[in-house]
Amino acid sequence: MDVFLSKNQSSIKRFIKGIDRYDQTLKSLSTWWEKIALIGKINSFEVASTILEDMDNTLGQFHLLQKRLIESLTNEHARKVVMQDLSRCQMAIDVLIRNLFERTADIGFLATDRDVVQFFKNSDRNEGDSVFLRQRLQAYVDIYSVYQDALLVTPDGELIFQLSQPSRGGKVQDELIRQAIKDPEHYVEYFGQTDLMAGSQPNLLYANAVIDEGRVVGVIILCFRFQNELEEITNHLLFEQEENHFLLLNSAGNVLFAPQSYQQFCPTHLSLSASPKVVSVHHKDRVQVTTKGQPYQGYTGPENWHMGSLLALENMDRGVSDTQDHQTLIADLAGLISADLFDIRHRSISINDDLELIVLNGIITAARKDAVEFMPVLEAIKKIGRDIDNVFANSIDSLFSTIISGQLNAIRLQASLAVDIMDRNLYERANDCRWWGLSTSLQTALSAPDVDKKSIRQTLVKIHSLYTVYHTLYVYDQNGRYIAFSDDACQHRVGQHIESNSGGQAVFHMQDIYAYSVSPFLPFDCYDGAYTYIYNAAIRSSQKNNEVIGGIGVVFDSTVEFHAILKDILPSDNGVIKAGTKALFTTEKGLVIASSSDAHAIGSVFFPTVNMTELHRDGSTATAIRMDDQVYLIGAARSNGYREYKCQDGYENTVISWVLVPC
Repeated sequence: MDVFLSKNQSSIKRFIKGIDRYDQTLKSLSTWWEKIALIGKINSFEVASTILEDMDNTLGQFHLLQKRLIESLTNEHARKVVMQDLSRCQMAIDVLIRNLFERTADIGFLATDRDVVQFFKNSDRNEGDSVFLRQRLQAYVDIYSVYQDALLVTPDGELIFQLSQPSRGGKVQDELIRQAIKDPEHYVEYFGQTDLMAGSQPNLLYANAVIDEGRVVGVIILCFRFQNELEEITNHLLFEQEENHFLLLNSAGNVLFAPQSYQQFCPTHLSLSASPKVVSVHHKDRVQVTTKGQPYQGYTGPENWHMGSLLALENMDRGVSDTQDHQTLIADLAGLISADLFDIRHRSISINDDLELIVLNGIITAARKDAVEFMPVLEAIKKIGRDIDNVFANSIDSLFSTIISGQLNAIRLQASLAVDIMDRNLYERANDCRWWGLSTSLQTALSAPDVDKKSIRQTLVKIHSLYTVYHTLYVYDQNGRYIAFSDDACQHRVGQHIESNSGGQAVFHMQDIYAYSVSPFLPFDCYDGAYTYIYNAAIRSSQKNNEVIGGIGVVFDSTVEFHAILKDILPSDNGVIKAGTKALFTTEKGLVIASSSDAHAIGSVFFPTVNMTELHRDGSTATAIRMDDQVYLIGAARSNGYREYKCQDGYENTVISWVLVPC
């Protein structure tokens, strides 16, 4: 960072209008000082030469301090902007990796779907079979809206199904298919152009072999909505009226994604660098930063992908604040400010105090020598000294305010990231329960005159082995009694009624096959008495016109999963988290859902004083507060949902995320 700042300081300063204005003002005052001093030397021979020399020395000290001030102002501001962009890149790539981790579980589970297996096994497929599978996989894509297509290919390369092109068939050759067949126990992830998909744009595909009785009978492929998802992730990170300048790159530096508004100017390749640097793109200098993602549960994402930013130098002055905005916070947040700036301010005051003494001495000397013509010179230089000192004070206060504003924006963004990750995680849970509710295996077993509890349990165990974010999964019948659990610990509950607040009773009133219900955040016996959410979906009869005959409940392992989210999003400096930093999820009324700190127990209340009007209007807010004799920067953000989840599906559950960093 220091090398970058030193090398590009003059270019950066030119584009930070406030700093350049201070620099020009100081230079103008210095020039005026020199002219007035020259007039004094010419017209005041009676005054002691030492006074004029002292004034020259004072001006020299101001010159040195001025250079130091402008360098420090430029460096501090540029450092803040670059670190903000680096932090946003890290957020974007980490959110993407979490998203794609879910895809790796999806493809593995879908490859075991009974209807998919049967379609491959059926050598005498007819139009009715194809229509049924199309409806089945269309339901999957409707529920998991991150996908745009699904394909089935036989081991010899025959395309027997494509959701987006029902009439397509024939032989297809692709390395993706060969890899899936070669290693049938693992998913295959591929990004690039492929004959499997129409168009020239690269696609992100997930494939898995479909196995029946130990034999590979085909390969199923899901196509991820890559461009759509990257646009959403990066747009979520933008400041007000900011152009999208974020890019996704592979390990070779090839650009895989550029926002729609930027594609015609975007380079196809960037040299990856751990340090920021200035590059020229489309005749415009930009600051480039790149960062790689952090592994999530051992998953690192495809090809060691990186997220990059190309911020135009002309936009480096973003975030310059009104010096009045945060004046009341400067004393409490002094720890956020560079010690060098405090030293410059103290030296400026000291130099100006010395100048006042020199001028006073000059006035006394001029009076003794009756050199009245020197009095206006002294007064003029005294005023210039005060003006210079005011510029120092205003510029440093302005930067203080800008730095504080930047810190508040950063922590506000961090809180928004936390609740966004939570919404994305729970979006998957809503999808899971709905898809499993449509399982032919569960429908058939629950529809049987003598309910096949063994089959239901086997299905639940298989699901649970692939989806470790759940504490347990269960199925209940039309009387609301437990039929089977995915784990042994709860088997003694079979035959008992589901818990009253679990959300299960709502499934019996659902008309829409894509509907789901969620419990309030409460303690549940099936979660060992701890607080959690339970997601529910209806299971419908395979024989009686989709009559609801029971439901599936998935008990989210909220204690573990929410705590992991909060720990992962804690702001850090080069990987080091400041002692005392913490994050929480609460309900709208302050009930603690999760906390990274033992100081705030789940079920307790946490609701510090923040600008609630701003929180409700803008979705997030940030300020500084004093708690327990400690000043914290605090950011808060309300959940906005993800895709249709909490936005178009009728589910309402506002969660507030809080991030606190001690000052």
